[in-house]
Amino acid sequence: MEKTKTSKKVLSGLINNAIQEALAKLELPQPGKKIKKLIAKDSKRLASVFADVIKREQKKKQKTEKTLTYVEDVLKGKKVKKAKAGRQAEK
Repeated sequence: MEKTKTSKKVLSGLINNAIQEALAKLELPQPGKKIKKLIAKDSKRLASVFADVIKREQKKKQKTEKTLTYVEDVLKGKKVKKAKAGRQAEK
């Protein structure tokens, strides 16, 4: 399994750039210091939410991969189910 770490700082930068590009296309006046500060705060909030979502998705993916490999191993006979192992020990 590959480990990919998502940085909130990188996500924030990407979101910030995307927002500024979108505003530039709207033909609005140049943003002032307050607007830039507001965009930076909002991009940090969005980045933290996206980072949490990405982490949850990765955990779900790892969990499903783990269960799939276990099921494949049981079907191939590499691993014995716990219930069967207990019955075989009694014999």
